[in-house]
Amino acid sequence: MKRLTIMTGVLMMLFLSSCREIANSVLDLLPPFDVTFSTNIDIPFAAVSTTSYTRTPEIPMNINLDAKIKEQNPKYGINNLKSVKLNTLTVDYISSQLGNKLDVIKSARIYIKAPNQPEKLIATVDNNTNPNSITFTSTDAEMLEYFRTNENSLIIDVIASRPSADVITMKMNTGFKVRVQL
Repeated sequence: MKRLTIMTGVLMMLFLSSCREIANSVLDLLPPFDVTFSTNIDIPFAAVSTTSYTRTPEIPMNINLDAKIKEQNPKYGINNLKSVKLNTLTVDYISSQLGNKLDVIKSARIYIKAPNQPEKLIATVDNNTNPNSITFTSTDAEMLEYFRTNENSLIIDVIASRPSADVITMKMNTGFKVRVQL
């Protein structure tokens, strides 16, 4: 009798969770799509600590998600936005003044910022040793409210692996997964 009750409970949970997924996919107005953002940034390392995080200047993204949704289907817009999550975030080495590479960055945290919203942690990397590229781990944070405006930006906090007075130029590539529903 206990087995029957447990088995019935497990089957009901599977049924209910799959019904939710089916309902969400039916409500999707458009298939989920990626919105990318790339920019070159210069990070000065003269004042970056090797023991605590140092904040770099804000990086404006100014992504107009309403326009991106309308590119997919002109009938829909920002009011149909259901979800925005970080899909990918990488940083690639371009150059530096004194020859340092990205392995000078030991750890980093990336936050998203928008008006009337608190800064939100969206990606991290710890114990980096790669001199040419850094792939960040997403926190899987929901960023819906940060994209209801096109005044959004990123902030990077960095811990250096060693003292340096260099300025490193790097290319930041991001991808955001966007879902639009009724």
